Amino acid sequence: MAGPIKRIGIAILIVLAISALGLIGFFKFVQYRIESRLAAPVLVRQSIPAPDFTYRTLDGTIRHLAASHGKVVLLNLWGTWCVQCVAEMPTVQKLYDHYRGDSDVEFLIVSRLDSPRAVRSYAYRNKLNLPFYVTEDRDIPDSMQLNQYPSTFIYDRNGSIVSEHAGASNWSDESVVRFIDQIRAR
Repeated sequence: MAGPIKRIGIAILIVLAISALGLIGFFKFVQYRIESRLAAPVLVRQSIPAPDFTYRTLDGTIRHLAASHGKVVLLNLWGTWCVQCVAEMPTVQKLYDHYRGDSDVEFLIVSRLDSPRAVRSYAYRNKLNLPFYVTEDRDIPDSMQLNQYPSTFIYDRNGSIVSEHAGASNWSDESVVRFIDQIRAR
């Protein structure tokens, strides 16, 4: 009796492993298709008073968006579970690399519905060194709920939202650099 049960258990494990590999392969295929079609975001200049926003470092320290007052901030709400988010992340890394060391520009790459461990693992596997954070849905103000992820917000030095964008984009495009430089120069 133990022999047939053991074989059934092994067969179930094999089917589960093949299914998991198939899902990962499908996710990677969709990610590749999205990456190959990324376009620069259309950044429309506006001025919207921004609510404070609470997020946490990967070590659990609570932070507030208001602490970034005086800087141009790019806030990206994303998740490791979101194929569009994962597809655009290399372009966010390139934009971050462009501004690395610029004390006037701050990046907040805030994952929702992910644990700090999942974010660390994702960053390590993909060789990303962005400033990653996490948040809970209840901490995201209603005015920042764009009902699509990724959602990206650019803030001016006064803490106002000057542009918001929903969906995956090529954030390393020169038009984004020009937009941020214009905001930074004010």
